[in-house]
Amino acid sequence: MKPNRGFTLIELMIAITVLAILLGIGIPSFRDIIQNNRATAATNELVTALQLARSEAVKRRQNVTVCRRNAAGSACDNGTDWAAGWLVQSGGTVIKVWDPQSGNPAFNASANTVTFQSSGRATSAVSFTITFPDCTGQQSRTVDVAATGRVNTTRNACP
Repeated sequence: MKPNRGFTLIELMIAITVLAILLGIGIPSFRDIIQNNRATAATNELVTALQLARSEAVKRRQNVTVCRRNAAGSACDNGTDWAAGWLVQSGGTVIKVWDPQSGNPAFNASANTVTFQSSGRATSAVSFTITFPDCTGQQSRTVDVAATGRVNTTRNACP
């Protein structure tokens, strides 16, 4: 007679219970990781646009502006809610356009535009706050542009 191979019903129930407990512990922390990565990615996209504008201003020796984009993505639009995306332009020529970020984050700015001069300095200091709708913990981000042109990011507690 061959020995039985496989699981008994009790062993299978114990394995499923252990799996359920591990998933119950792991899924919430995995959700936090995903939300942190989304916030970091959205922040990095904005920082990329700001750094591109600053380097283009120095390279072209003229003012380069980062602004909220209009619906067509072809020009600047007034307003401090940059959730619709943004663009970099110089002298009316659009250099690059960024589409809205996935996850519908709120991008609130303290100004309509950020303009970098040929020296790399910004015409004024501007601050951005990036927050996702289901924000928890330290998942809000702030991007500050100093008058010197330096860009700094910080993590903040959700509102």
